[in-house]
Amino acid sequence: MKSRPLMLFVACSLLPFLLAYAAVMSNWQPSDTTNKGELLSQEIVIPNWQANTNILWTIALAAPDSCAEVCHLQHSRLNNMYQALGKKQAKVDLVVLGSVENSEFSLMPEVSALKAGWLYLVDHHGLVVLAYPYEESDEASRLTHKGLLKDLKKLLNYARSS
Repeated sequence: MKSRPLMLFVACSLLPFLLAYAAVMSNWQPSDTTNKGELLSQEIVIPNWQANTNILWTIALAAPDSCAEVCHLQHSRLNNMYQALGKKQAKVDLVVLGSVENSEFSLMPEVSALKAGWLYLVDHHGLVVLAYPYEESDEASRLTHKGLLKDLKKLLNYARSS
């Protein structure tokens, strides 16, 4: 009779572990995500990354020398998107990875693993987290940048709690 509470305790303790194990082994995972950007499949860290201590996230434009018109168009769109951040601009930095003429953004060396003209979200340690493709049409580009802003605001809200 006295072992009944002990058995109940053991059953209540083991049941969540058994259910979690069954979920992992059956490959049961949600298929949808809330982020609008593409999660990178491989880890890319930007070498010699030196971020300001107040900067939590950086929007990086990959602009190698071979990227001319595409990168200039993305650069001007990036200016507009940065203005849309409003008061959250203090927590976000803009960086060009490569070289763009007449850039008011910080310049960093080119990273060969990144696609030209794409935008990337980089954390304060230099780890590239999300990628946003270059879209030629203004409407598709607007939707991509809107998704980037949504992801960035969500990440900034999560960072506030840590």
